[in-house]
Amino acid sequence: MTVNSSYIVKICVLGEANVGKTSLVYRFIEKNFRGNYKSTLGVNLLKKDLNIKEFGDVSAQIWDLGGQESFKALRKLYLEGANGALIIYDCTKRSSYDKLEDWILDFKDARGDQPLLLLGNKTDLKNAIKVQESEGVKLAKRYNMEFMPTSAKTGSNVESAFMEIINKILAKNLDS
Repeated sequence: MTVNSSYIVKICVLGEANVGKTSLVYRFIEKNFRGNYKSTLGVNLLKKDLNIKEFGDVSAQIWDLGGQESFKALRKLYLEGANGALIIYDCTKRSSYDKLEDWILDFKDARGDQPLLLLGNKTDLKNAIKVQESEGVKLAKRYNMEFMPTSAKTGSNVESAFMEIINKILAKNLDS
């Protein structure tokens, strides 16, 4: 494996509307938090260039998909060419967790066995949590992915989550 090679990875950020997808992306890219993002309409494309010791230069192209039901028809188009995804729910909203299976199956249907990582976001809202971490872990295991609790507000595990999916994507695509 050559270091100093250049890789481009396409990561989709998936989940229901208002689970914090855009906040997580901006926390990763800009290292800050704003609590007043407008709902993503369609898709928001962002990029972060990284240098990863084992792989060299990596351009992470992040596709932040709108979570509204009205965009479901476009989902397959947006997923085309994706190397992996972060699947996100709001741990204070049971309904966002209950719809995860749709997101997981849509991704697997479009992209097969590409790497996935399940994130339970908004862990900073300790008094409002409706979905326990153990439930996220159990669902992740069922679909052969890892689980990570995150908070875009505090930054907890955000960098780790993005680096984890990027490293999984690179390892899988370089092994095959």
